[in-house]
Amino acid sequence: MSAPIDLLGLYLHLARAATLRKRWLVSDRFLVLAAALAEQIQLSPIAEHCRLQVLAHNPGHMLARWPTLAAALAEPDFLSLLNQLLRRYNREKAEQLLQSLGVERGAERAVYYTDGEYAAGLLGVSWEQLVQQFGS
Repeated sequence: MSAPIDLLGLYLHLARAATLRKRWLVSDRFLVLAAALAEQIQLSPIAEHCRLQVLAHNPGHMLARWPTLAAALAEPDFLSLLNQLLRRYNREKAEQLLQSLGVERGAERAVYYTDGEYAAGLLGVSWEQLVQQFGS
């Protein structure tokens, strides 16, 4: 079984691909999945950045109800949405989607010192910037 950071990378790649194709709803789904996973593996700055990306173009999204992703994860309404997304985009389905896009990931995680730097790199921001903005 691969590490949770690999699944986070998978979701972030899919979110970026959807964004590049201007498929905002699809991007939102993967950003929500990435945010929840990032929060669970103690990468809160990544989770909050993903949350803000969703809210930037969709201020009416369910995530707007809570001040943080951690607060959302404590609420049944959000957990219901998250479980739906997890069923729809489990690891196997996400890997198939990424493969269909022709994205080869290889050992890209090994290039970074930390999981935070890796995830931030996939988001196109610096880890230090996220830590400064959201704390660690």
